[in-house]
Amino acid sequence: MEFDQALLASPQNPVNGQTANSLNNVTQRLPIQGVGEGSLFTNSVFVANYNALQTSITRRVQHGLELQGSYTWAKNLDEVYGEFGTDVFELQLPTNDQNHLRQSSYGPAGDDRDQRVVANFTWQAPRMQLGPAMTRQVLSNWLFSGIGVIQSGIPLSVFDDNAGSVYGLLLGEVRAERTGSDPLTHGSLFSRVLNGYLDPNAFTRAPEAPNGTSLADQDFGNSGVGFVRGPGQHNVDAAVERAFPLTESSSVHFRTEFFNLTNTPQFANPNTTLGYTDPTLVNPVASPTFGKITATAANPRVVQFALKFLF
Repeated sequence: MEFDQALLASPQNPVNGQTANSLNNVTQRLPIQGVGEGSLFTNSVFVANYNALQTSITRRVQHGLELQGSYTWAKNLDEVYGEFGTDVFELQLPTNDQNHLRQSSYGPAGDDRDQRVVANFTWQAPRMQLGPAMTRQVLSNWLFSGIGVIQSGIPLSVFDDNAGSVYGLLLGEVRAERTGSDPLTHGSLFSRVLNGYLDPNAFTRAPEAPNGTSLADQDFGNSGVGFVRGPGQHNVDAAVERAFPLTESSSVHFRTEFFNLTNTPQFANPNTTLGYTDPTLVNPVASPTFGKITATAANPRVVQFALKFLF
């Protein structure tokens, strides 16, 4: 967290002689003089909570078939969503007011999947009893397996690099201001990928800070932590394999694996930074890329073969 966040000044409560709040006097309003804005205090002690309903069902092997399915309905909350920072140094920064994290940064965690379904199966095909010997040999004793996942998208916060400017925080650490309209667009996922997943009209410039001197002196935005979710995912992987005995002590194992069997696109999250070019405008224009999905989160269908000789 940024421990030297600039304080708000007023004529009744001046800060180091400052009675107004602007971009020009951020340094003078720092609570610890001589320590630059953006200085970080690293702490691994934060409030976090995880609650979940977890269910599963299993069908034991019968006639060569085994099934297992599970469903999780969960909520994972913390004070460090990880919207800004780097995993290299395990440095993830909270957002908005650094002095009151429980009120400003507590919300869905970056890995929160509120609903998740996983199902898998294994089926050992029986040995054929009828037909030509060659056909029985080729088509018998194959092992089929697969796993399918359906899960909701992760929570997303929307950011405005100009919001919170009077506090001297690092860029990307302050959430955007909402207008009150629905931030999510509607229609099929494919149309939303083409036309925009988030609606820029649902956001506007953050309000001027108390005792600010211009429109550029902005306060925190009012949007919540993780208040919208990115695209969900559904994926099926499968495999087919069989062992061909050659002698009593040797065999050949053949295996084919199908990743993303249905070749379903798994879309990445949209751009969630507004990118206002002129923060002084009452109704600024968001970046053309805001709310757009420009990448996928997984590969298209991949098929691979393996052959192994055991002796």
